[in-house]
Amino acid sequence: MLFHVHKQTLPLTIACVVAGFLLMPAAIQAGKLSQRPIRKLSYDPNAEKVELFEGIESEVVEYTMIMKDSKEGTLFLENKTDEVISVEMPKAIVGIQVLAQFDDGLGGGTGGAGGAGGGGQQPVGGGAGGGGGGIGGFNAGAGGGGGFFSIPANKMIAVPLNTVCLEHGKKEPTPVAEFKLVKPEEYTENVALQELLEIIATGKVNKDVAQAAAWHLSNDMSWTELAAKTENNFGPAGPRRVFSNAHLYAAQNLVAVAVAKSREEETDEPAATPRTSRVSRVQP
Repeated sequence: MLFHVHKQTLPLTIACVVAGFLLMPAAIQAGKLSQRPIRKLSYDPNAEKVELFEGIESEVVEYTMIMKDSKEGTLFLENKTDEVISVEMPKAIVGIQVLAQFDDGLGGGTGGAGGAGGGGQQPVGGGAGGGGGGIGGFNAGAGGGGGFFSIPANKMIAVPLNTVCLEHGKKEPTPVAEFKLVKPEEYTENVALQELLEIIATGKVNKDVAQAAAWHLSNDMSWTELAAKTENNFGPAGPRRVFSNAHLYAAQNLVAVAVAKSREEETDEPAATPRTSRVSRVQP
């Protein structure tokens, strides 16, 4: 049987189809979350403070990480107590897709940058921050993301994430995938990459600039390789470059800043007490 769509109803039909696709991620998220999250974030200085990973370990905080793609995602944090708490966000975080064979130990199987191993989707890195940025638009002297977000008793908040892909060549993250939260230093020993993720977390770096810098540090991709990378735009012009010369120039400057910060960390490290992880396990 053939169905005919009247010309007057065609725009409405198309609009309904598009709306359906736009609502799909929300429906997917709803299936993963126990309640509707609070999206207008606030801070109560009088509330008890807890660091994110310590809160997860002590089961004071429960999290769900949902990625829209490699550049954007949301960290949902649920307060499992009967009191208001203020969660201290780390300057940067890393998310790794949870696979059936994934080790439960924090950072298991992730010994180096891009060391998520096997198949699956791209690991991502970055953090919570705000603002935007043009090409190269970042404050070289600024710190990372982080800060405090308060969560009412037994409620959930939604924290937007600014992220990049950390393993070139893997599939793009999707909202249906489950991601495990780990500390940058447990994902990679590359201090410059750790510093870069803190800068990216602020949300003040152009996303293409941030991605080029991340692949250079995490996957040892040369600037020549990055300049030659193309993608198909399915138009008459054919493939186009992923990164412009301006993007790559800004990315080089960004890497230089991250490397300089890492050297400062290495200079200070001998005089400081070696830092060890206070979290032995994070529930996915």
